[in-house]
Amino acid sequence: MGKCEVSVICITYNQDRYLERALESMLSQKTEFDYEIILHDDVSTDSTKDIIRKYADKYPNKIRAIFETENQYSKGVNFVIPIIRNIAKGRYIAFCEGDDFWIDEKKLQLQYEAMEEHPECDMCACWGCTVTEDGNNEVSQIRPRNENCVLPIEDVILGGGQYLVTAGLFFRKRAFDDELPFEKVIALDYAQQIKGALRGGAYYIDKKMAVYRRNAVGSWTNDVLKDDERLSIQWEKERRLLNTLDQDTGYKYHETIVERLKAYTSFLNQLEEHKDEILSEIEKIKGKCFLWGMGRRGRNLEVFFKNIGYEFEGICDAANEEVGGLTKQGNRIVDTGYVLENADTIIATTKWAYDDLIKMDLKAEVLDFQKYMPYG
Repeated sequence: MGKCEVSVICITYNQDRYLERALESMLSQKTEFDYEIILHDDVSTDSTKDIIRKYADKYPNKIRAIFETENQYSKGVNFVIPIIRNIAKGRYIAFCEGDDFWIDEKKLQLQYEAMEEHPECDMCACWGCTVTEDGNNEVSQIRPRNENCVLPIEDVILGGGQYLVTAGLFFRKRAFDDELPFEKVIALDYAQQIKGALRGGAYYIDKKMAVYRRNAVGSWTNDVLKDDERLSIQWEKERRLLNTLDQDTGYKYHETIVERLKAYTSFLNQLEEHKDEILSEIEKIKGKCFLWGMGRRGRNLEVFFKNIGYEFEGICDAANEEVGGLTKQGNRIVDTGYVLENADTIIATTKWAYDDLIKMDLKAEVLDFQKYMPYG
């Protein structure tokens, strides 16, 4: 092996319960080139720093550690770009945050080969999935296509930050040589995805290789998506990001950006816009009806149905967490197996849940309700 070809950047903060799995998945990569792992800790208050030191001492030729003395995230500092530009040695940059992990030992090699074969692209992505907080149960897929292909920039813009799994992103380092104004609005995975796809789209490998851990303690999802006030602030920043992107690109993608801006309409408002259609569909529901999905769409559907006076037999989620309890709207949380056995009707809150359910041999009728919440 020769010079370092890929720099893996791992951002950590209070992730001691997850970090070792992430690091082992990075260290297990089988490549025909040298790669390095850069661990950045943003002043963790748990034992994350101890784990980093242990691994850095064990693999001094593979791992480099950066310890901040003041928390950079709380100051709004984008510390990732300086790491890429000034510290990373590789021609390519891969990301894996401390609570995520990889599940294919050839991930880096396959993405490296794809980028070498597709010089028109600055970013490569792969099929990913989300798992429960303990990392043991798969919850959903992050799979934009079912074949290897180039994803156009328009699809990346429309898809939002959750269109591609962050732990599956792989960039040419030179893509970060300059910084457009839209990137300075907010340091966000979404901005990186757009930047990576701007020149020639993003090459996508339809192989499941990266995992996003849902509801990890201290994660962005936990901190923002479940807090309506913080989410509102986040959405306003993303709207500014997109409007700035529109100007930066000379309005070349204006129609796409206008369409994406609709995503910042709340799910509840989207449901209200389709109220008459939904009421008509509800009138046809027979027997025991269950709601499948407890994410943001599911929570908004609960509120909507409560407002119109409709009661579910129960609500479930692929993670099967909190079974036996009650949701904030007073719905009984039941096991997915119970739903599959007893439901006459299942309302799927997301398209991926609907697609999975209709493949099963069920007596229940399955309804796709993401069609009433298409944006977001």
